[in-house]
Amino acid sequence: MYQRILVPLGGSRFAEEAIPLALSILSRSGGSLSLATVAALGSGYGGREGGSARDDGVVQAERYMTAVEERVRAAGFEGEVEWSVIPPGNIAASVVRHGREVDADLIVMTTHGRGPMRRAWLGSVADGVIRTSPFPVLLVRPPFDEEPTGGDNGEITVPASDWGEAVAGPLFRNVLATLDGSQRSEVILPLIPPLLEEGSTVTLFQTVPPAAPGGYPYLPHSIREEKEQKEVMEGTREYLKSRGSDLVAAGHEVEAVVGSSMHPGVAILKKVRESGCDLIAMSTSGRGGVARLLLGSTADKVIRGSGVPVLIHRDRRGED
Repeated sequence: MYQRILVPLGGSRFAEEAIPLALSILSRSGGSLSLATVAALGSGYGGREGGSARDDGVVQAERYMTAVEERVRAAGFEGEVEWSVIPPGNIAASVVRHGREVDADLIVMTTHGRGPMRRAWLGSVADGVIRTSPFPVLLVRPPFDEEPTGGDNGEITVPASDWGEAVAGPLFRNVLATLDGSQRSEVILPLIPPLLEEGSTVTLFQTVPPAAPGGYPYLPHSIREEKEQKEVMEGTREYLKSRGSDLVAAGHEVEAVVGSSMHPGVAILKKVRESGCDLIAMSTSGRGGVARLLLGSTADKVIRGSGVPVLIHRDRRGED
C-alpha cells in the first residue's frame, strides 16, 4: 500500500514540512513520490505583474519544483520522483483532480490557520482536499504556527540534510485509532499498518454517552442505570477488541479503550495527551445537504486541536 504519495506544495517552507514524512513512508514501501504545485499569477513565485504574469508564474514554479526534486535526491531517496505544475484555479479541487490523474493512494500535506485569531482553524486548502478526496489524507502540523514568507524566485529555505534524516527515520509507534461502532468508521483500520513500525501499539478508542446525571432519585433505578452503563462499556470494549484482530496478526499490540463523554472530540484529544500517541487515525463522513460539504464535527475538532499528524479518510458511500 501507499505506492504513490502526492505532496502538494506552495513554494514555502511550511508546505515542505510534509515531504520528510512522505519520504519516510516511501522508503519502506518502495513507492514513488509525486509533487505538485499550482502555478501562481503575478509574483507568487517571483513572477512579474502584467501580460506575462501567467508565464512567469509557471516558469518560477517549474524552477522551484526542480530544486525540490534535487533536494529529495540529495536526501538519499532512490524511488521514483515526478512533479507537476497545475494551472491556476481552485487549489483544493486541482490537488484532488491531480491525485486522480497520477493514481495517488495517499496525500500528505500540511495544515494550519493564518493569523492569531485563526490558528485553531483548518487551512482552507486542507479542508477542501479532505472534503473531496477519494483517497486518505495524512495531515501534518509543522512545529511553527505561521507560514514563513519564502524567498523570491524559489529560494530554498530548508537544507536537504533535514530530509535525509527522514528517509532513514522511524515511522509511527503509538497510534490512536477512533471508532464509533459503524462500518464507516472502520474503513480507517486497513490504512494504518503501512504507517507502523514493527511491534507498534494501536489504541482503538471509542466514546459512549455517560449515564444521565441524576436520572432517577430512587436507589433501585440508580443501580440499574449504573449496571446498564457498565454493560454498554464492556460491550463496546469487546467490539473494539474484535476489530483489532488483523493488527494483532500483523504483530502489533492492540489496546481497546472506552471513554465516557458527551463530546467525543474533546475525549479523543484528552486521550491523545494522556497516551502520548504520535498519530491519530479516523474516518469522517457527511450526510446529505450542507452536511456533505463539512467535516464531521468530531473530526474537525480533532484535526484543529491535534499537535500530532492525523490520518483521515472520508467514507463517501451514499453521498453521490
